[in-house]
Amino acid sequence: MRDFFSGLSLTGWDAVLALVFVVGAWFVARYARRGADRVLAQVNVPDDWRDLGASVTGYVVIFLGVGVALGFLGASIQPVLAVVILVAAVAFLALRGIADNVAAGVIIQTRRPVRLDDLIEALDFTGRVRELNSRSVIIETSDGRTVHLPNRKLLDNPLVNHTAAGRHASAIQVRIGGPHRADAAERVAEALSRLPSVLAEPAPTVLVSAVEADRTTMTATCWHDPHVGATVTSAAVVAISERLADLGMPVSVVAPPAPPALVSPAEV
Repeated sequence: MRDFFSGLSLTGWDAVLALVFVVGAWFVARYARRGADRVLAQVNVPDDWRDLGASVTGYVVIFLGVGVALGFLGASIQPVLAVVILVAAVAFLALRGIADNVAAGVIIQTRRPVRLDDLIEALDFTGRVRELNSRSVIIETSDGRTVHLPNRKLLDNPLVNHTAAGRHASAIQVRIGGPHRADAAERVAEALSRLPSVLAEPAPTVLVSAVEADRTTMTATCWHDPHVGATVTSAAVVAISERLADLGMPVSVVAPPAPPALVSPAEV
């Protein structure tokens, strides 16, 4: 055997050691794949990403074993090391987003900016928090959609928690045609205070924002439980309309208030 490898400056032991490292790398790669799969499963990584991470780990171990074996045979291992570095770099870039989300998930679980059943607004979505995991915060919107908000983006962007204070304010715009009525604001406040879903403290407020020759515009604000905002405003619109019905003037009640027009409308 030594004569056979003499032209290559090899010994029989070099070939044996090279074979041992290749076979050993193959066995180690199997256990490395299983270990990587268990670690990724513990941080709730999706199945497809778990398979990718486990496969990349196994290939890196095998390439390293082949590189060491080629070194024993006298070959240059620089190409093999280059492949290993390339594969590791690709795996790092592919899994970096997952790692960022996992780290952000730990911060969310520790600092608790949001909790289960909180009503939050983030990334142009509003809904109740249904689940917190290592990858995302899952919310359910009022129209029944399920939205997954990535943990990293949730921390990097403005987050509004409507439930944190335990109460929420809703604004209602009231427009009354005709001359200004001093008792109109009192009627609106009375209608809001009679609603059982409106909190007594802070008390409802009614502010006059504009008095014109043929119209008075007011903004009414009431406080309520954050989870029942739509129900409260709906009841408030009906109650205010009924309370002002006997004024004998056109009345418009809008919730939420419409954005200001570029040109004031001619009618209520």
